Amino acid sequence: MIIHDTRTFPSIFLILMMSLTLQFCSSQKESLNAEDIAKTYERGMSYYEKENYLKAEETFTFIIYNDPGGAYADDAQYYLAETYFARGEYLLAINEYDRLIRRMKNSTYVEDAFWRKTESYCELSPDYRLEKDMTEKALRFLYDFVEIYPESKHLDEAQARITEMREKLAKKLLEAGKLYDTLREYESAIYYYNSLIEEYSDTKLYAAARLGKAGDMVALEKWEEARELLNSIAMEGKANLSPKELARMKLLGSEVIEKTKPSKE
Repeated sequence: MIIHDTRTFPSIFLILMMSLTLQFCSSQKESLNAEDIAKTYERGMSYYEKENYLKAEETFTFIIYNDPGGAYADDAQYYLAETYFARGEYLLAINEYDRLIRRMKNSTYVEDAFWRKTESYCELSPDYRLEKDMTEKALRFLYDFVEIYPESKHLDEAQARITEMREKLAKKLLEAGKLYDTLREYESAIYYYNSLIEEYSDTKLYAAARLGKAGDMVALEKWEEARELLNSIAMEGKANLSPKELARMKLLGSEVIEKTKPSKE
């Protein structure tokens, strides 16, 4: 009676499967070698320029994974990120720009990738009334970009974006101060106005914060401090005040003058 050892069957099956897999991979590699990567890249760019971003994404991804060390690898990597940026998928775009920056340090696309990554964070920055974390992150990347690439062709855009992000953060502080004014919690309002005055003196909201603080000084009957601050605004800082704010400044000034004028004996 012949007894078969069934334990050998799984091993034989595994060997056969590995052999078939290796043969398949080999045939795929031969097919890839015959593929004209340059033409594939041109096709991807054609999709990209026609705003067929899904097809462009597929084509650039094919090049990246099948010819990672090739002449078109960094081009494909950059434009893969660009397809995500164009579709407003900024987190995905950031990931792909980062991949180029970290893995292809000698690429001519590194500076542009850094800039587009920074722009992506700016686009993700929410309304000033929401959380400020992403706005602060965008600002950090903007400062890094300006420091690393002081002669960049994107420098003017970077400076404009820095102003935009700083104005947004200043606006959050200003509105917090106004809210506490509405609640008549003047000391708390002054805290927020002071934060804006100290951190964002270069913004257009600087004068509004100083005016808000002056109003709180009046409400707290700190007449001398209010007068000093109003005089300072009048001399050097009222250019960015709205007509409504200028009218309020005039009323506050009149009240301070009335309260501090010498009494008649």
